[in-house]
Amino acid sequence: MKIVIIGDGKVGNALTRRLAKEGHSLTVIDSSPDALRNAMNVADILTINGNGAAMSIQLEAGVDKADLLIAVTSTDEMNLFCCLTAKKLGAKHTIARVRNPEYSEQLFLMQKELGLSMTVNPEQSAAREISRILRFPSALKIDTFAQGRAEIIEIKINEGNPLDGMPIWSLQQKYTVKVLICAVQRDEEVYIPSGDFVLRAGDKLSMTAFPADAVRFCKSIGVFKQKIETVMI
Repeated sequence: MKIVIIGDGKVGNALTRRLAKEGHSLTVIDSSPDALRNAMNVADILTINGNGAAMSIQLEAGVDKADLLIAVTSTDEMNLFCCLTAKKLGAKHTIARVRNPEYSEQLFLMQKELGLSMTVNPEQSAAREISRILRFPSALKIDTFAQGRAEIIEIKINEGNPLDGMPIWSLQQKYTVKVLICAVQRDEEVYIPSGDFVLRAGDKLSMTAFPADAVRFCKSIGVFKQKIETVMI
């Protein structure tokens, strides 16, 4: 993909490193020559010194033919304006970093008018991840989908767990909670289980559910007994 990144701060630099490793064609725009020199030292990319919101700079960077533009400067308004300009020039997709939560409702209403494919808020994403870890301290892994409305949680069945020896069809009947067991890892094998699949101690379950249902289910089977007492950020 041809990707243009505007802003080479910490977030922009991290994106540049990651996307360069994936083999994408990258152009980075920043008003700081020092930042651009550092970017060139870590990746084989094209850099342009200038105002990323200016049409002439974006055209020089080839935004009109870009598959994706990512604006991650330190200013929300600047990022939104960069994306609006890029979309008007012909960029296929645009992503803006917007940190101010007061803009969330407006962006939802005006996403199409602003030419945005997506907005990201790293601080809010970090806060949500911390929240998930605090709610499920014993989970092996937690992911979200459907814009955070549902979660995929990976847990391990230990000896003495009530799920040991239980067929999957009986879960909803016994616990009256809507959860879906998507996959079971047993030793080195991964199974997509049917209702007759019998769970065993040592199994790693990947299940999906709404957050509230996931909490009730995991508490009812005694998976998350560990309580967070202190937190350091």
